[in-house]
Amino acid sequence: MLELVRGLGEPRVSERSQGTRVAIALSLVAAAVALFFATCQRTEVIVPHDYEGEARRNPYLAAERMLTRMGMPAKSFDDVGVLESLPPESATIIIPTERQSLEAHTTNALLNWVDAGGNLVVVSWQLWDDKKRSGDPILDPIGVHQFMNKDDDSDEGTDEKISFVPAADDEDDDSDEPPLADAEFPDRDPALELRFDQRFRLELTDDAEKELIVEAGDDAGSHLVTLRHGKGLITALSDDYFMTQPQIGDYDHAEMMYRLTRLGGHRGPVWFVYGDRFPSPWSWLLRNGWMVAASAGVLLFVWLWSAVRRQGPILPDPPAAQRELMEHVRAAGRLEWRRGAAHALLSAVRAALFARMRERHPSFHAAAPSEQVAQLESLSGVPRARIEEALAFRDDRDPSRFVTKVAVLEKLRRSL
Repeated sequence: MLELVRGLGEPRVSERSQGTRVAIALSLVAAAVALFFATCQRTEVIVPHDYEGEARRNPYLAAERMLTRMGMPAKSFDDVGVLESLPPESATIIIPTERQSLEAHTTNALLNWVDAGGNLVVVSWQLWDDKKRSGDPILDPIGVHQFMNKDDDSDEGTDEKISFVPAADDEDDDSDEPPLADAEFPDRDPALELRFDQRFRLELTDDAEKELIVEAGDDAGSHLVTLRHGKGLITALSDDYFMTQPQIGDYDHAEMMYRLTRLGGHRGPVWFVYGDRFPSPWSWLLRNGWMVAASAGVLLFVWLWSAVRRQGPILPDPPAAQRELMEHVRAAGRLEWRRGAAHALLSAVRAALFARMRERHPSFHAAAPSEQVAQLESLSGVPRARIEEALAFRDDRDPSRFVTKVAVLEKLRRSL
């Protein structure tokens, strides 16, 4: 009985202990929630993130849409192959890349397009005093050279350009920000304020100075120059970051972008060609050898059409042609004639004639040649001259004389 009472009491003690633990846990959670609300407050934080979609692929999307809204239709291209067919001379082409994938004929076409009135904007990527430079076929001929401003923190002799992003806005302290470049226009006062990379500057030759119409520079030197070239304009930039997003929204960058595309009265479309990769073999083939590719495709189609199995019943074999014996004889004679066996054929016919004569006239073989000719003449009635001609052992290659001799010999043999 004592054991039974102890057994009944044990579950009661266990349930009481479990309830105590739950209460303690709930008390701790409530204390933590109270502490959180007592020590923390709600604030909004803007988390920066990169661009998405087309804006991530195209850094000139904001400039493109801004120009389009202002009546200057603009397009962006990531493939230099679009320059194979240039827009009208009233247009503006902006090439911010190193232009390494441009072929020589495309570069010459661009310069001719500018000379006819086009507006070209390019970025200089090579230092004039760099011994490893490969040359700029657009800026070198017009006298625009780029140099690096020597600084203790910069490496000399490099043409690598690092993306330039202005320092964070600090309204209280602007002493660390580089100075702004000024671009003066006759119809605007004050000058446009632009931000450029201070490490690079542009210098012009004496001849290029005479063609200068627009310049933007600061204490570090010139960063934007526009020169006349024929009937058109060429603008050289030390960097193009004022065209990209989000820098285009700073200072007077947007207005400068608009003015560059309208210099010289240009009102046509604007092309941003920001791709500089070499085309794939298939793209190059379709662009430059599409006629060869089309011809190969047609030949392949014709070959497949001729090689594919036909549908429908099998056609019956044509009936075998029956040929006469003389056709084979003639064919054999033509073959021997082509092989140069005329002498052998004549010898065979003469031998058949002599065999018939020995059979019919045994004394013919012992007679002299003149007597043989006379005997043949008397038996056949063939003139003596023709018999002598037919019996003469000469290698005759004239087809008409050969046929005549064979005919005479056969006539003699049959007349015996």
